[in-house]
Amino acid sequence: MLYFGVVISAILIIVGLLGVLVPFLPGLPLAFCGALLLSYITGFKLISLWSILFLAVLALLSVLVDYLAGLIGARWGKASLWGLVGAITGLVVGILSFGIIGMILGPALGVLVFELVAKRGDHRHAVKAAQSTLISSFLGIAVNAILAIIFMTVLVLALIF
Repeated sequence: MLYFGVVISAILIIVGLLGVLVPFLPGLPLAFCGALLLSYITGFKLISLWSILFLAVLALLSVLVDYLAGLIGARWGKASLWGLVGAITGLVVGILSFGIIGMILGPALGVLVFELVAKRGDHRHAVKAAQSTLISSFLGIAVNAILAIIFMTVLVLALIF
């Protein structure tokens, strides 16, 4: 049973760390579940409770970055309330229609369309808000990659020491 748990833990950790680069896939939360399972089945001897708590914080930050990156970018680009509604709508429609690509492009396209409709032809403002949304989505992926590197470093150090 112990070996089965270790294998499942390893699979969750590997898939989770690889999944960090895929928006909307809960990469670090999956990796955290693997680390927690490994820690639990070994009686918290391989990975301490403090390390698990730190990894939980990193996983939570990753989820927040995933969901808030596009909205923060829209706001940074001075999107109106309609633009923010467009970002959320674009996110949902993008995910349902185009999966991963829709997660990245959906909020930006939603902001663009909703800003064009709300501002009735102010193309420059709409494009600026959409660009900011797209840039922040890519920055969110980069931040998640950094969090994954920290996660993996803490996990490896916890396993070694």
